[in-house]
Amino acid sequence: MKAVCLAVLLIASFGALSPQVYSHPSHSDYTSAESLLESEGFIGSFLVKRDGTDILRKGFGFANVAQKIPNRIDTQYRIGSLSKTLTALAVVQLKNTGKIPSYDMPVSHFVKDYPRRDEITLRHLLTHRSGIPEFFYGIDHNESFSPLELVNLTKFKPLEFEPGEKYSYSNSNYILLGYLIELISGYTYTQYLSQHILEGLGLDHTIYGESTISQASHAQGYATANQAELANYIDMSIPYSAGALSSNLADLETWSESIATGSLISAADKEDVFVERGYGFGWVTSTVAGKKVYTQSGGIYGFSALIVIFPKENHLIIGLTNIEGQQPKLKQLAATIAENEF
Repeated sequence: MKAVCLAVLLIASFGALSPQVYSHPSHSDYTSAESLLESEGFIGSFLVKRDGTDILRKGFGFANVAQKIPNRIDTQYRIGSLSKTLTALAVVQLKNTGKIPSYDMPVSHFVKDYPRRDEITLRHLLTHRSGIPEFFYGIDHNESFSPLELVNLTKFKPLEFEPGEKYSYSNSNYILLGYLIELISGYTYTQYLSQHILEGLGLDHTIYGESTISQASHAQGYATANQAELANYIDMSIPYSAGALSSNLADLETWSESIATGSLISAADKEDVFVERGYGFGWVTSTVAGKKVYTQSGGIYGFSALIVIFPKENHLIIGLTNIEGQQPKLKQLAATIAENEF
């Protein structure tokens, strides 16, 4: 049952981020983003920028209830599937350095015994169109797994559909990408991210998350909105390159703005990373308050996260909370704020 719950959380981290307009409740008495978040009982850290200028940057509620530690603007949170945006960029970098000849290169070029030979490509993995089933079901969350062991959980299982036939979100795609990053680059996944992405951007508070949270700067995760129940344990080797990272507002702000301004990806890359509509390479192109956005959400035991980039207007919304299952609420809050502020 626990394994099924985790799979639902991580799969739901995409959920309503399909290419459609965000829904939002009516707030005829809206006065400010801060007042909205307070009235909705938001717990976590929230950033709203309009044309590059802060509208709101604030922590709400407790990072640790037992110790009465408040959430601050620099509090770290597990970010779940926001990790996929970094995994995807690592693949783009390897393509640009020539270590990957093409996104349409089959997985079997790198893993010789991978089934279906030339049919499953890196592009299929990046865009969740491979047909590889979700790997989270039925595994022990107290157990530690190597990347190869994670890949082998689904390696020889039947595909759910023919590669490229349709879109279907599966974390297994990004687990396999993490493993391929290691094979192709010669670094571990964490080493690659640190040396080729995090250090260059100065993302000092973006880390591969600990299985047992011990850092005072990191929020404790909770299963319930009233923070009465701690989140279930998960060995962080399991979410791996699909969702194991922790970060904070400032790092994700730098990350989002670097993506939006093109300092990390070229104009040619953007055509692949941000498709016209739907899921590209780790990012979803959608519409919020009538405006085009690049967005991704994340969910894992005890935590939910959301980034919404408005590339044309230079607006940005980031919401991080140490309550699980809050992606729908984060999306509603973002939509309401965007409707009233942008």
